Amino acid sequence: MRSLNVRRPNDSPSDVRSPSSARQPSRSSFSKSSLSRPAVSPKPSIHEQEQEDAYFTELLSYSLERLGKEPELLKADQDHLRKQAEESAVKHYKAFINTASCLEAAKEEMQGLAGHVDALLQDIPVLDRICDQFVTTAKALQAKQTENKQLQSNHATMLELLEVPQLMDTCVRNGNYDDALDLKGFISKLAFMHSDLKVVQSLVKDVDATSASMLEQLLQKLRSNIQLPDCLRMIGYLRRLGVFSERELRLQFLQCREEYMAEVIEDLEEQTAYDYLKRLTDIHRLHLFDVVMQYRAIFSDDNSVQDGESQDGGLVFSWAEHRVCLYLEALRRHLPRITEGGSLASVLEHCMYCGMSLARVGLDIRGLLPPIFEACVLNMFSKAVGTAVDTFLMVLDTHKWTSMPSLAARSRGRASSSADPAAASSSDAAAPSSASNGAHGGDPSTPPYALMDHVPLAIFVNGLLSAFNELRHCAPLSLATALASILQEALTRICTGTAHYSAARTLNSSEQPLFAAAAKAQCDLVAPYAVSCYQRIYPQSTSTVNVEQATKALREVVQVWDQEQAQKKDHQNAQKQKKALPRLPSKVATSQPQAIAAIDQQSSNSAVITQPG
Repeated sequence: MRSLNVRRPNDSPSDVRSPSSARQPSRSSFSKSSLSRPAVSPKPSIHEQEQEDAYFTELLSYSLERLGKEPELLKADQDHLRKQAEESAVKHYKAFINTASCLEAAKEEMQGLAGHVDALLQDIPVLDRICDQFVTTAKALQAKQTENKQLQSNHATMLELLEVPQLMDTCVRNGNYDDALDLKGFISKLAFMHSDLKVVQSLVKDVDATSASMLEQLLQKLRSNIQLPDCLRMIGYLRRLGVFSERELRLQFLQCREEYMAEVIEDLEEQTAYDYLKRLTDIHRLHLFDVVMQYRAIFSDDNSVQDGESQDGGLVFSWAEHRVCLYLEALRRHLPRITEGGSLASVLEHCMYCGMSLARVGLDIRGLLPPIFEACVLNMFSKAVGTAVDTFLMVLDTHKWTSMPSLAARSRGRASSSADPAAASSSDAAAPSSASNGAHGGDPSTPPYALMDHVPLAIFVNGLLSAFNELRHCAPLSLATALASILQEALTRICTGTAHYSAARTLNSSEQPLFAAAAKAQCDLVAPYAVSCYQRIYPQSTSTVNVEQATKALREVVQVWDQEQAQKKDHQNAQKQKKALPRLPSKVATSQPQAIAAIDQQSSNSAVITQPG
């Protein structure tokens, strides 16, 4: 009997297998294609091909008879093999069952494996991309590792470089600006050579922040009370910083000094205008002079005047003009608060001294001061005179026309000589003229004592004297005409007010003589005395006060009253003559004119008033 692995001619290639091939499925049957595609005949292996070739060679060597028996032999072998298979199946049925179960399990596993293979095929592009990223990251990490190795080898040097910003900040805090600027220059050079390195960029950023702090400190020092040597050093540091151009540096210097002066001026207390203006003037005299001198010493080649502009001296004089304008504005604002002529004259002297000091640096402001002080003087005198006029009119409106003690005494002294009220009024009217001639005691600046009998006039004269006393301390010659106009207007107002009072009020017989005496004293004493006071302050002034025009309205009232009194006196004398003529003897009648003249002489002698006190 031949071996079981010999293929018979009638058998198909799949029916002839070795026992091992019957028990174990071929490797191709578990391939992915057998599970997912229709089954195809596997290609015979080389060993099988050799067996077939050997069998066909053997058949060719048989005789015809032997070939005729070959089918029966093959059939007998087949039956024998089938019988052995059946016996083996019965004997090893458990193995066949296990084999079938394993086959089913293998099929299921192969199906799952096919799904995982599909998923793997889909994830392969992602894996490729991730692998590329990994390669890129690996290269970056490798480059970083190389840098870290290089950094480690230069660790000491890098540590010194990283400490530069902190060291510079320490120098700035301690005021060692030279060392700080040297460190900044070193970092700037390093940045120029290695501008692409991040660590250098970080150092430049930190150093710039420290430089900004240093700049603020330098500018703050310029805003303080600093002398010329310190100014030179601060400007030198600013130039080394290179933050400002030359023109900007000059502007910064002037701005800082302006802020300092403004701060000093803000600290002044404005309790009294006199003290405030004197301290303000001292500040401008000292600091304005110092700033100009410092600017000239630091920027000796000032070419800041632009083409086409007025040649005003450059930036420093533009700033000085601004500061002088602020100073003059402060004078205009605070001078009206000074109400005393002595204080005003003291402030003017202080300002003139300030102008003389500033003239050494080309800032002579003395020519700008007179208009300001003239306006203040004019306002002060106008207010004082206006107050005197208003007070006079108010007192006149409430005054009660009664005889003063001195007038009463003089009236009692005249009572023995004459009981005529008209004669008494004539004597009162004549009193001012006599008092004006002898009551001054030889001093024309002394007010007439006769004014003490007239309270409104005495109050007015006191107000005028107060105004003139304040004016004499500071009396600009250019205001002579304006002050004369104010005085004449004041005299006109009181005379007009008195005339209006006479027309609006009805006075009785006892009040009329007193009012008339006051009106005459106002025309003959007050107005001339006021003019004499004005002339003592301005002795060489061509501007005069027209007394006649100022007292014209009141003189008309006095003339009318005098005419009425004269007519009344003539009428009374005529009545007396009529009553006295029949009683006199004929020889006395011839001497009546002489008697009347003697009476008139006695009345005129009794009109002289003794001054009080």
